[in-house]
Amino acid sequence: MKLILHAGPMKTGSTAFQDLLACNRDALHQCGIRFRWLRLKELDDLQAVMRSEEMQGWPELLLLSHECLCRVSPERLRSALEIAPAMPKAILVARPLREIYPSLYLQNLKGHVMRTSSYEEFLDEQSARDRHPEHARRGQVYRYQYLEEQLNQACCDVHWVRYSSTNLLQDLLMAIFKYGSLEHPLDGLVEPPKPEGLNPRRSLDGAVVLLAREVNRLCKEGVVVANERQELITMLLDVSDRVRQRRQNLDSFRVKYSNELDALDHELNGSFWCRLTRDAST
Repeated sequence: MKLILHAGPMKTGSTAFQDLLACNRDALHQCGIRFRWLRLKELDDLQAVMRSEEMQGWPELLLLSHECLCRVSPERLRSALEIAPAMPKAILVARPLREIYPSLYLQNLKGHVMRTSSYEEFLDEQSARDRHPEHARRGQVYRYQYLEEQLNQACCDVHWVRYSSTNLLQDLLMAIFKYGSLEHPLDGLVEPPKPEGLNPRRSLDGAVVLLAREVNRLCKEGVVVANERQELITMLLDVSDRVRQRRQNLDSFRVKYSNELDALDHELNGSFWCRLTRDAST
């Protein structure tokens, strides 16, 4: 029996991969893989999750996925994973901060966080969190060596995939094939349907940031109710799609402060990126 955690972090293509796996449960089952897309509330009682899996009978490969698995405390994660008769392997995706910070901010605008503050305020908050992840009780962390160490403390063997906008899903499937010791690659899977509505795979464009912040402010003040906000954010997502179709170059919002974020990435993750490059060449 093998146990693999697809553990995030957020904004590294997790939902796209989860959608792909969910659309191909039967094909995965034929390969001896049981895929469980964890819900956020299940992270609070992973022991119950593992016991329910045990009651079903352990599969050849149990694949658990949630983008916040890497943020579960090592103690709680280890006590849950010890239920399985296998040494757990964790697969994470590393993405440059110049890409991940603006993506997370835009997600905060459209999601339940309902952020109303500026991108600059967000950058101050997130960079402080990543400089001192040991003090971060909430929120996301992109200090990659720290995330690896946390999972190591939970007795997980950690493996990294470098984020690629074109090859990510195939790279993740290859990682599952390799570290799950499968007999055959996971080829010919059915693609998930195009995301609609508030699907996490959809993102706002920088052109609508101020509008989204204002919608969130009005919702927090009670002027706009929750279902109205959802409709308005969905409209902004539709507008964002049209803006991207017409634009000839990259969203200027996403490259804002890119030099500063590259410098921060070097400060926080420089040795990690060097190791990842070295490992890929061997």
